[in-house]
Amino acid sequence: MPFLLKLAWQDLRASGRSLWVFCACLTLGVTLIAASGGLYQLVNQGLLADTRALLGGDLEVDANQPLSSETLSWMTQNGEVSLVTEVDTMLGTPAGQFARVELQTMDARYPLYGELRLQPDRPLQSLLAKQNGQWGVALDPVLADRLKLSVGDTVLIGNLEMAVRAKVLAQPDRSLNANWRGTPVLLSNDALKASGLIQPGSRIEYDYRVKTSQPAEQWREQFYAQFPQLPWEVRTFADRSQRIAERLAQIASGLLIIGFSTLFIGGLGVFNSIQAYLQNKLKTIATLRAVGLRNGSLATVYLLQVAMLSIGSSLLGAVLGALLAVSGIASVAAEVPLQSSLAAIAIPLLSAIMFGVLTAFCFALPVIGRAVHVSPAALFRGDVGMQQQPPRQWGLLSLGCGGLLAFLVLLSMPDIRFGLGFMTTVATLLLLLDVIVKLIRKLARILDDHPVLNQHFALRLALANLHRPGSALRASLLSLGSALTLLVACTLIVSALLHTLSTTLPEESPALVLYDVLTDQREDVSSAIRAADSFQRLDLAPLVRGRIATINDVPLSEKADLTPQQRQEAARDEHKFSYSANNIDGVNVIDGQWWNESNRGENDLPQVAVEDHEAVQIGLQVGDRISFAIEGRQLDAQVAAIYSQKGVQTRFWFEAIFSDGALDSFIHRYVGAAYMDASDAISSQTRVAATAPNIITVRTAEMVETAQQILGKASGGLAVVAAVSLLASFLVLVSVMAAGRSRQVYTATVLQVMGTRLSVIRRSLYLEYLVLAIITTLFAVLLGSAIAYPLLNLRMKIPAEGFFWLGSVVAAVISIGALSLGAQYLLRRLQLKPALLLRSE
Repeated sequence: MPFLLKLAWQDLRASGRSLWVFCACLTLGVTLIAASGGLYQLVNQGLLADTRALLGGDLEVDANQPLSSETLSWMTQNGEVSLVTEVDTMLGTPAGQFARVELQTMDARYPLYGELRLQPDRPLQSLLAKQNGQWGVALDPVLADRLKLSVGDTVLIGNLEMAVRAKVLAQPDRSLNANWRGTPVLLSNDALKASGLIQPGSRIEYDYRVKTSQPAEQWREQFYAQFPQLPWEVRTFADRSQRIAERLAQIASGLLIIGFSTLFIGGLGVFNSIQAYLQNKLKTIATLRAVGLRNGSLATVYLLQVAMLSIGSSLLGAVLGALLAVSGIASVAAEVPLQSSLAAIAIPLLSAIMFGVLTAFCFALPVIGRAVHVSPAALFRGDVGMQQQPPRQWGLLSLGCGGLLAFLVLLSMPDIRFGLGFMTTVATLLLLLDVIVKLIRKLARILDDHPVLNQHFALRLALANLHRPGSALRASLLSLGSALTLLVACTLIVSALLHTLSTTLPEESPALVLYDVLTDQREDVSSAIRAADSFQRLDLAPLVRGRIATINDVPLSEKADLTPQQRQEAARDEHKFSYSANNIDGVNVIDGQWWNESNRGENDLPQVAVEDHEAVQIGLQVGDRISFAIEGRQLDAQVAAIYSQKGVQTRFWFEAIFSDGALDSFIHRYVGAAYMDASDAISSQTRVAATAPNIITVRTAEMVETAQQILGKASGGLAVVAAVSLLASFLVLVSVMAAGRSRQVYTATVLQVMGTRLSVIRRSLYLEYLVLAIITTLFAVLLGSAIAYPLLNLRMKIPAEGFFWLGSVVAAVISIGALSLGAQYLLRRLQLKPALLLRSE
């Protein structure tokens, strides 16, 4: 064994430079897998290390009004309770800047878990207390930087001018989507009362955090048993962990699938690279066989070389992946406080290395087995292709490596459904590919024998190259086609999203969106909006919140076709209701029809249209009678229609729309949309803030800009992933050309010696690669569109039909460009003298 190891190393040092494609393909695939798995583990550990701190307690009771003294007494007897109140509003600066924020007040027991870190480091209550006639606030540093605020500056909240007393360096229960919903601003409860923001109809969330020594699930069951009529939702830290874990698992699984796809494509590069390498080693293999080196020892030499290269490449890929994961977690930690350890990425890195090594052996074993079992005489002649199939035992070993890889894929996937879907897709892709290759070869043979082509020798030669043994058709279609499929899908998705944000939203959306307009503020707000020079239209719609109580006189908590958990969640789920005036939320009826107010009798039930997601969730159908619980009262209605939202064009997302008049006795506040030029939105926002400081106003241009920034980052990430996958495919094409280079050059040289002009050979080569490019483009466009369109149309509800041409252009340019480079490479090899090529073979 030491002799064979030394021989393998010396041989690799002498002639292993040609295996750079082998190393590069493995490194790229392992890098993506290590980065995806490592980042998932770091984020997962950081978020789930202490979900009690992220939730704020062992449990949280969410209510929209203070709990009764009886309820609070029971809770304090069974644990330690801390109250956090949250109110959405606007924060302004003397310079006229505004930002949507989430005001938070907390009692002296906050936080029950974790640590609140402030700058300056002083007790929170003392910082927020009234000093020199002015209340204090603590701001998030990102918000302070955006508004150019420092400690000591003044901000406007409601009717108050408040002093910035501190910046919040770390808040353990900071919401993961705080930057989108509204950055938290900490203030005292007395300051909130003095701000004038708390009025009848104001939306206030009361979050009661509970710290208890008994199991959280047991505490929740006791709470529900003690207060069965309370509609409030009780969440445990385990619920929070599960939701976060499920979402992270879905994202990580998607990224890992891309990594596995890239590694699968890279495996083809390994196969072709080893094949080209062994073709150049034919005389060496023949010599070693002739001097008595047995097949087992000869195979061991090349298996050791594969092991050396695969381990080295996988280690390099793991290091690069670890660096990417650490960079990613640093970026995430800048927005969300994470407590993670680098030890968390040890297992993902080890798994990535195993994937790389197993992939190398899976694709290399058949080539080595075929090479070491060819007779010395055939090796000296250079006819390694005489035995197309490797010996049975080598095929079984390769199959075993593939089975182990499949097992590791399922084991590594956070969501096993993605793993099963990936393997099913790969199997379907290989089967589809095999069928397509057979059809193309059969068609090429038919056309090759067609009398019409007798006058077109270059075309006949190109068709013959497609169906001859050892053709690059299969490898080119699988490698470049797979990468282009991913690229086409990414292009369609990103282009549709960018187009929606840049064109559809600005044309169809209002310049200003308003929330929490109280009934007595409507006229004043309307006057402030209409003062804009470019004012076009103001739509105001009532916003009423309530719950579903019964369906066809059956309480929702007793509905037989729902699971106990679904019944409980549906009964406690609060919905938003409104009228259909101006179709303010942009909806489409998909079942039933809108009602005609003139045809309704006085004693007829009010009509209601329900959002499709809610209808499916609780099994609602057109014609059902439904009862709603609103402010302790009951409202009966009949389902007349089921509608769907218009995706990103939606502004408020109402769950139910009632016929006119049905909600009148429940209306306390409105939401609205103001249409004007974007340039007038800022001044209108200022006037509304001066008129009614409790109203939340959001400029559409600001939302679109934020969305575009997020999408830009996502597009950049998708572009990097697609580029890595495409680079792997280019390397595979290089290996395909390297593996077939000798035979192609030799065949072309023989044709040249027999009198075929070089221009004819060049034209046939271009025709062959053009056919390959057309086939690859069609394959990628069809499969990529099949992936992207359902995702856009069904999941995101974004039309994408107009971007088919863009995916086609991208696929065509990339495939033609890649294969043209390959053709140029081979043509340069044909510049050598035929006699020299024939002598050297």
